[in-house]
Amino acid sequence: FQLMFRLLKLLLFVGLIGALVIFFIFLHLTVGDIFASLLAFLPTGWALLLIAQACRPVVKGMGMWTSVRALARGYEYLMGVVIFAPIAVLAWFPFMSEFQTRLLFNQAFSRGLQIQR
Repeated sequence: FQLMFRLLKLLLFVGLIGALVIFFIFLHLTVGDIFASLLAFLPTGWALLLIAQACRPVVKGMGMWTSVRALARGYEYLMGVVIFAPIAVLAWFPFMSEFQTRLLFNQAFSRGLQIQR
């Protein structure tokens, strides 16, 4: 069973890469198009997961609750990477700490700062 599952994952991966290559070559797909598609489909998938969670008794009755939980966990991991990876990459650069220091201690920004007791 595990071998068949791994072969299925391999076929899905090869099929996805092949489809992307065909789309890039024949349909003149750009990276911006892929980014726009992700911006459209990721919230849609999250909305479907929320609907499945709202209809939990029905989904449990169909025996799909473990799949919904696994998909929700995957979405949470993916959103964590999307949100925190750019922050981690920017934190490696030394100019970010310099920029933060200039921003925090600049007179124009700190002039309106009021310290309350």
